[in-house]
Amino acid sequence: MAIKPFNLLGQNFYHFAFNQERPVEIVLWYPSQEGNPICQETVWKEPHVVVEGIIQEGKHPLIVFSHGWEGEKREQMWLAKKLVEQGYIVAAVDHFGNTWKNPSPNYPWEQRPADISSAVDYLMENPSLQSYIDPERIGFVGFSMGGLTGIWLAGGEIEGKSFKDPRFKAYFLMAPRGAEFDAESLKRVTAPIFIVSGKEDKILPLEKQGNFLSKHLKNHTFIILEGHEGHFVFMNTPTPLGKRELPPAIVEDHPSVNRDQVHEHVAEMAIRFFQKELHS
Repeated sequence: MAIKPFNLLGQNFYHFAFNQERPVEIVLWYPSQEGNPICQETVWKEPHVVVEGIIQEGKHPLIVFSHGWEGEKREQMWLAKKLVEQGYIVAAVDHFGNTWKNPSPNYPWEQRPADISSAVDYLMENPSLQSYIDPERIGFVGFSMGGLTGIWLAGGEIEGKSFKDPRFKAYFLMAPRGAEFDAESLKRVTAPIFIVSGKEDKILPLEKQGNFLSKHLKNHTFIILEGHEGHFVFMNTPTPLGKRELPPAIVEDHPSVNRDQVHEHVAEMAIRFFQKELHS
């Protein structure tokens, strides 16, 4: 196992790489009180990072992130930062074969929930982390295809396939894909689910995705952003370099949309949701 420690605005960041049938990578942010912050300039606005912090004592709830189709584990750093500031440990997983670094045209979707469950296994069995993670308070965050991953883990079924993982107590999903799920299986999902989508999502339109999920899920909240927010507003805010180098569809919002403000609003929703569901 290779471990590289960094620190995120006083919250530590570790990178883990482990093997099962294929490599799986995890980035782990956690509360810490040590280190001198520095900043890396990339295509995304990134939080300051510090080298070799110490984990804050105590048992922390764990939130696991799943990225979108051909995305990557760091694409929702804005939300990871906010959660860690509230005392959560955040683990984000790269779905090998379904990232921009290693896309596979015939990627099997079922590898995604398997990745997430394997990552939790790995973190919970890691001797250096066992005393810091509360196994009774594990939540999930998913964007786009990561939202589908979460619903699969919650007990939804696609073509009879189930990947339910009862260790997850609550699911926060942004612009989730979900029309492929069997409607009756969605009705049996009991874990609390929070869905937030943009009204102007052209990639996963509400009428086929969010509305379908909301119609059949029982224990859920469904929030629609009523402005001109599109699908990719839930990704990090781009830097000037990002606006030049990344596809316009990913980094360009409607002129009325301030991505940073949307992130603040959505982060508040996520914090309230997890405070309610993981701390009651």
